[in-house]
Parts: sequence; C-alpha cells; structure tokens
Amino acid sequence: MKSKSTKKKSKVSSGGDNAVQQFLLWHSEKIVVGIVVVVALWFAMKGLGYQTLSWQPSELERVAGEAETAIRNNVRTAENEEIQIFDYAEFAKQIRVPVSSAPYRSESAWLPALGSTRPSAPSAQE
Repeated sequence: MKSKSTKKKSKVSSGGDNAVQQFLLWHSEKIVVGIVVVVALWFAMKGLGYQTLSWQPSELERVAGEAETAIRNNVRTAENEEIQIFDYAEFAKQIRVPVSSAPYRSESAWLPALGSTRPSAPSAQE
C-alpha cells in the first residue's frame, strides 16, 4: 500500500515568485540608485537648456568653421600676453661659475677681540 504522504514542494524551492523576490532583494537598491541618477541627469539637462541632443549638420559646420578661423587668427605670443620667459640655460651657466670668497675672508681664524679665548687643555693637577 502506498502512503498518502506526497512530497509537497515548499515555497522556498518554488521557482516563480521566489525568483522575483530574490532578484528584488539583491538588486532593489541598485535599481533605486539607477532611477535617482537618471532623474538627476534629466534635471541637469533641463537646467542647462538642452532640449534635445540632436544637432543639425549646418550648425555643426558653422561652429567648426568658427573654431578653425579662431585658431588660424590666433597670434598669442609671450610679449602680447606680458609673460616673462625665464632662461634656464643661462641660469645653469651661472651656477657653474665659481663664487668669489673675498667677502667671506678673515685675517685670522679666530677673533680674540670678541672676548673669546681658546679652550685650554685640562690640566693633570685638577
């Protein structure tokens, strides 16, 4: 005789609703962050005045032509911009020139006029 106890599948092992719940459990915060980012980008685009992201070819050609003309007519130089250019090569040549020691010379190695005396050697009598 067969027993009447049939194995019922538990809710945990069923595939349908549990899979959706598991997906939402593991990925819900990522979905929320994605939605927040998309809304923030939408607000930024509206705030900057971008109505559409499509540009007409004639407008692109006009802007490119203006940029090319501005680049060709650019005559910026250091003199026009009042920029001082430092010559490092000349400075490097000056570094290798010996410095005169004349300002640092002294007649004696020690100046008794300042009241200092040479330290004496310790005596054996003390």
